[in-house]
Amino acid sequence: MKRSLLAICLGSLLLTGCATNTDHFYALQETYLQERQQQTKRFETQDESSVLSASAQVLQDLGYNLTESETKMGLLTASKERDATNGGQIAGAVLLAALIGARVPLDTTQKIHATVVSTKSKNNDGYLVRAKFARVVFNDMGGAKVEVIKDPEIYQEFFNKLSQSIFLTANDI
Repeated sequence: MKRSLLAICLGSLLLTGCATNTDHFYALQETYLQERQQQTKRFETQDESSVLSASAQVLQDLGYNLTESETKMGLLTASKERDATNGGQIAGAVLLAALIGARVPLDTTQKIHATVVSTKSKNNDGYLVRAKFARVVFNDMGGAKVEVIKDPEIYQEFFNKLSQSIFLTANDI
């Protein structure tokens, strides 16, 4: 009887030790609004299909392959694969291996994903286009890590090209 009571106490202690605090899961980061502004741009047009078509063309010009297109929902997804090797990472791995003999995983390839969503603006004076870029980096030991790309230059380049494409399409140039 004492053993089973002890086993139950130990088991419940182990289970409560594995519990995680989930209070922070729904908390917004301090940079959320800034990131959303950098990822969103309003276009003064009433033709959502031309916005999505121009977005698809810009993504393809940037080297992406369209993976999904749901124009009725205003959604495009695209991806591209690129090399992820980094000279600094290789040098650090060689140094670490020489000093302590440890094998460090090295990034090999990355798959960059782009998602574009268009929604009617609240004032009905155009469409809001939100683009989000993320990448999955694979290493030589079979591991992977996911990173949201927050570099403002990538978003500026996308929206500059999209603005030009929409302008040229609207003016039949």
